This record gives sequence, structure tokens and C-alpha cells, in this order.
Amino acid sequence: MHVRFDVSNWGGVSSHWDRLRAALLHEKTDRMPVSMWRHFPGFESSSEELARVHLAFQLRFDFDLMVFSPRYAYTAEPWGYVPSEELDEQGRAVDAHRPFSGLEKWPDLSVPRADEGVLGTVLDALGLTVRNLPHEVPLILTVYAPLTTAYLLRGEHLAGDVDEDGCMSEELAAATDAIEETLADFCRRALQVADGLYVISYFCGDQVIEDEEAGRRLMQRELSFVERFSDCERLLALHMHADHILFDDILEYPLDVLSWHDRWVKPSLRDARIKSDKVLMGGINESDTVHRETEAAVSLQVEDAISQVKGKGLIVAPGGAIKLDTPVQNIRAVIRAAELVNQT
Repeated sequence: MHVRFDVSNWGGVSSHWDRLRAALLHEKTDRMPVSMWRHFPGFESSSEELARVHLAFQLRFDFDLMVFSPRYAYTAEPWGYVPSEELDEQGRAVDAHRPFSGLEKWPDLSVPRADEGVLGTVLDALGLTVRNLPHEVPLILTVYAPLTTAYLLRGEHLAGDVDEDGCMSEELAAATDAIEETLADFCRRALQVADGLYVISYFCGDQVIEDEEAGRRLMQRELSFVERFSDCERLLALHMHADHILFDDILEYPLDVLSWHDRWVKPSLRDARIKSDKVLMGGINESDTVHRETEAAVSLQVEDAISQVKGKGLIVAPGGAIKLDTPVQNIRAVIRAAELVNQT
């Protein structure tokens, strides 16, 4: 089993770490690792509150992997993105002030410090969370990739900054470089505390650019960011946000964990396992099953996900952040089902 780095003695000493290492190595363990995450609107502006709500969520459910989730689109805020107060069911702003949406050309973007403003708040919250966990739990930080961050600043107008071959305008390329410089420094600082990154990209499929070849070229630019961290012994997870993803092309990149909305976006977990032995993170429909169906339906979905990969190399998880009013009993049903499947 090929793993990007030696994980046999990596990480801490706990059942959570044992399960994660087993998933990476495709080994059996007492149960499949389980992870779920959410946003915490109203508690995201101060490092103390952001740490407190993440700690409370983890202590309540005892997940095997913490996905630290600051405010939606937070990486765009240093360049003027301002989220609206109206939120969707996942706690994400439904609209925002996008500072460059009305411009024909990008301005010269500054390179703000990675330890100030919202990024500094997230780093402080990350440190507080890790220091106050009562036992060892692997934790990865959600970060929006540089080109995705540019899209959050520009909106649908970004497509006009890309030609039919997928080549970026000089202005977009320069802006993305400036964003990447700050985010790379931010991630390096985060990885001194966190056990990995959960990188979100809108450029691994047709979310922004419909043409496949043009999209593939932009994906290469986007994922060059991930390659910066290929030598570090930290978990590199990628969330591919699109209705049609370039799954086969993703496999050549130095990634340990792959995440997408597998319950409605191809490939299925079963087909993905045929193509790759990377750890897959998914199996739960966060928009439907775990949000509004019965505990029995949730359990059946967990069982199905585990059976698709034959009980190996999976982190049972939703395709993204769960909705704010997801029933507690359904969250617990995910964990309980993962335990029961292992006993059968």
C-alpha cells in the first residue's frame, strides 16, 4: 500500500489516531474512522469563541478526525470579501460584497501578513483548540485554495479572465500569485499546530469553467498549491467541489485523502476505490439523509458506504459541512453504525 509518507509511527497515541493510520494503510481496526464538521455562525469572529465551539462539538461527539471549519470563504476576507448576514442552512453567507466583481481587470493585490486579521484569528483559534483537547485527536484545517479564493473575490466574472484554452489573464495570474503567497505562509504556520490541511477547490471540475480541457489547465494551477506541502509529514486532504469532477486527473497529485459529494457526484465510492487506493472521505449525504431522514436510514447509508470499499481506506463523513439543524440522534447514528458494521 503506497502512502505519501511513513505513517506507521505518525501522530499521537489514541484510538482516533489508530483508526486514521489504519485507514491510510488499508488495515482493519475496531471501527471505520468517522468525521463530521459544521460552521458556527455567531461564534467565528474571535479566536476564543471559534476554539470553544469546535472543542464543544468534538467533546460532544468524539469524532476520529476534526475538520476545523472557520467562517465560509474566510481566506478571501483579507482582500475585501465581506459576507452578508443572511445565511444558508449550513451557516454560509448567501451573498457577499465581492470587491472585484465589477472590474474589467484585477488591481494589484497586496500580500497581507498571514498572522494578522482573520487569518491571525484562525491561527490563534487553532492553537487554543489543540492545546485544550483532553485527548489526542488528529485535526486538519479547512483552507480555500488560491484560485478558489480568487473566485470568491470575483464571482462569476472570473470566467471572463480565462480564455478558451484555460489560460488566465495576466491580471488574474498576478492576483492568484499574491493570494497564494499569503495562503502558503498561513498554511505553513497552521501546520506547526494542525495535523494537516483540508483544501477546498472549485477548480477540479465544472463548478466555474464548463469546458473540460480549460478546466483541467486551471486545476493544474490550483493544485500546484498543494504540491508546495508534498514534503511535509502532514495529511493533505482535498475537497473537489463540482457537479462533474476530474477525478482521474486528481490521482497524480500528492494527496492522502479525497473528498467530494459522492452521494450525488460521480464516481461512487466503489468506482473511486477501483481507480485509487488513496483514503476516501465520504459516504454520507449531508443535505438529505443525515439531515432529515431516520436513524435507520442513516445507518443503512453508513453500512452501504463501508461495503462499497470493502471496509478499508475510508473515513466515514459527509460530503461537506453538515446543516446547522442536523439532528443530534442522526449524528450519533453515523458513529454507532460504523461501530456495528465492524462487529458483523
